[in-house]
Amino acid sequence: MDSESDTWQAGERMKYEYTYDEYDNIATETSYRWDDSLDDWMSGTTLTYENHYLADNDTYALPYRRDFSQDGLDGFNTEDGNTDNQVWRIENGALVCSSSVASEAPDILYLPPLEMLSANEVKVVFNARLLNDCDSAQVLMFLCSNDDELTPLRAIGNTHTIKSVEGSEVEGYIVAPQDGAFRIGIGFNNLIEGSQVAIDTLSVYNYRPSNTPTAPYSLSAIAANDQSLQVQLDFYAPVYTIAGEYLGSVDKMEVYRNGSEEPVYTTEAVGSSLVTRWVDNGAVKGENTYEIYAYANGQKSDPATIMVVAGYARPDVVKNLTVTELSDCSCIISWEKPDGMNGGELYDCPIYYTVLRNNETVVAYDVTETSVIDNTISCDYGQTTVAYTIISRNLSGEGARTYSELYYVGTPYPAPFAESFADGMMSYQWMSDKLEGLDGGWGVGDQAYSPDTKPQDGDGGLASFMATNVSLGTKTRLTSPKIDISNLTEPALGFYIYQTTGEKSLDNLVVEVSKNNGAFETVAGPLYVSGNETEGWVQKVISLDAYKGEKALRLSFVGEAAEGKTNINIDHILVYERAQVGVAEQLADKHVAYATGDGQIVVKTAPDREYAIDVFSVSGQRVYATCGSEAVIDVEPGIYVVDIEGARYKIAVR
Repeated sequence: MDSESDTWQAGERMKYEYTYDEYDNIATETSYRWDDSLDDWMSGTTLTYENHYLADNDTYALPYRRDFSQDGLDGFNTEDGNTDNQVWRIENGALVCSSSVASEAPDILYLPPLEMLSANEVKVVFNARLLNDCDSAQVLMFLCSNDDELTPLRAIGNTHTIKSVEGSEVEGYIVAPQDGAFRIGIGFNNLIEGSQVAIDTLSVYNYRPSNTPTAPYSLSAIAANDQSLQVQLDFYAPVYTIAGEYLGSVDKMEVYRNGSEEPVYTTEAVGSSLVTRWVDNGAVKGENTYEIYAYANGQKSDPATIMVVAGYARPDVVKNLTVTELSDCSCIISWEKPDGMNGGELYDCPIYYTVLRNNETVVAYDVTETSVIDNTISCDYGQTTVAYTIISRNLSGEGARTYSELYYVGTPYPAPFAESFADGMMSYQWMSDKLEGLDGGWGVGDQAYSPDTKPQDGDGGLASFMATNVSLGTKTRLTSPKIDISNLTEPALGFYIYQTTGEKSLDNLVVEVSKNNGAFETVAGPLYVSGNETEGWVQKVISLDAYKGEKALRLSFVGEAAEGKTNINIDHILVYERAQVGVAEQLADKHVAYATGDGQIVVKTAPDREYAIDVFSVSGQRVYATCGSEAVIDVEPGIYVVDIEGARYKIAVR
C-alpha cells in the first residue's frame, strides 16, 4: 500500500511512500526528491521500521483487539480504588465495572503489555454503555510503564462521560516516549456512586506517523458586516508534531469550505510564528464551515475547523436607549432596534441583545426583547452608580455597542446638602465623567497647586480640576449624587472657587444641574479663575428657584483645559435655603461629627452654648434629637445626616 504527499523543504520538493505490514504498522518509508533537469522523481533513502511481535509470551504486538466474549482476563491487572471488592470483570460477554462506595480513587484495568514505537501515534478505542438506570458514568485512560509499579506516564485524552445504555465510542491517542512495551490503564470514576458501565469491544492500533503536524491554531473567521459574501480567515501554522517535536514551519496549508473536495485556498511554505490571512470572496449566505489542514514531513494534520455566518449585516448601535429608575431601586432599561446598513435597510435575521451593568454584571443575555428590568442593584448604603452597555449581535456576529449615561440609583440625600472634601476625602460619592479627551482631570486632596492654596474652610480637603496636567481641550464633569430639594422654599447652590489676578487664561468652569438623571443644564459659567481683580477664595451663590420642588437634583462642575495654564479649585459646596447659605458655612467650622468603628455617631459642638442636634436617615426620617454640646448615638449600619442647627454632615456607619 502506497501513500504519497508532496512537501517542500529548503527549496526542495519531496514526497514519501509507505508500505504497511499485516498489522497496519509502517514497514518502510521511501523518500523521493524532484529533479528539474530530469523532470522526474529521483529515489532517495528507504527507512525500514523494525516491528516486534510477541517479543515474549506476555507482550502483544499491535493491533490488539478484545471483544470480551471469552471468560477470564489473563494478562490484565486490576486495582480496586474504592476497596468495595467490585473491580473490572467479565460478565455476559462484556467488560464490566461498578461503584458501590464513593471514592476519589478510580477502579483501574491495566491491559497486557503492548509493543509500541515512538514513530507511530497509537489509537485506543472502545464502546462503552451504561448497565443500570444511573444518570451517567465516567471512564478515563492513561499510559503506564511496564514495570511492577505500573507507573503512570501521561493521560490518553480527557475523562469521558457515558450517558446512554445504547453505548458511545470512547477514543484516545498517544505517542510512546520511546520504543518498547507499555501498559494502558482504563479508569472507572468512583465519584458517581451506584454507576455501572460495560465495555463491549476494545482496539489498540497504530493510527498514523508521530511526525504528523498538529492542527493549525488560533483560527478566526470574521464575516463582512455589509451583507457581502466575504469572510476573513486568520490562522497560524502548527509549531509541533503530534509527538511534541518542534516544526518551525510547514510545507503548505489547505483551506476547504463547506466540505469541498478541492481546497479553495492553498498557502506556500509558512513559518509557525506568522499569521496567515486569507479573504474568501466566495462564501455562501448563511453558515460557512471551514477546515484548514497543515502539511509537513509528508503528513497531513487534523483540521482546524470553524463556522461563520456570512451575508448578514451586523447590527448598528441601538436607538433611544433609556434608563428609568423604579421605587425599589431597580431600573428598566429599554431601547429600540438599531437601523440596518445602507440607509436604514432592515435586517433579515434576528437580533440578540446582551445587557451589562458597569461593564461586568450581566443583566440579560441574548434576549430578543428591547426592554429588561435590572432588579439586582444594591442600594444598602444610599445611592450607587450604574451605567449600562447594550451589545447587539446577529448570526453574522457581534455588532456595535451602545453605552448609557452614568446614573445614580437609590434614595436622594435630603437638603441641606454639604460637601467640603474634609481630610482630602469625599463625604458623598461624586463621579468624574470624561466629556472630551482621554484624561480625567478632577482630584481631591489637602493642597492645591497652580495656584497654590490651602482648603477654604481649613478642614484639610478641597477639589481641583488639574488643567495644567491634562491634554488641551480636555473637558471633565464632576457630578454629585441625587439631592432632594423639595423641602426648600428658596433653594440655592453655594460653593467657593479660588481666583487669581494677572493674565487671564481660558481655562474655565461651568456649573450645571440635572433633574432625575436627565440631561445637564447650565446654571452658571463659564467662570474664569484667572485675570480677576483680587486673589483668594470667593463664594459663588447660584439660585435654584427654577428647580424648586425637585426630588432628584444632581450638581455638575465641568472643568475645561482650554489653555492648560491654571488649575481650578473649589471647596465647601452647599445646597441650602438661599438666605442661609452663608450662615451654614459659618456654623460648619464650629462642630465635629464622625462615626466610630462600633456603630456609634459622635457629635461635639462649639462650647459657647447648647445646640439643637438632629440625626436623619438617608430617607429623611429623624432617628435622634437632642439639645446640648455633645452626643453619642447608637445606630444601625447605614448613611446618616447630622444636623446641628443648619450645619449638616453626612456620616457613613459601617
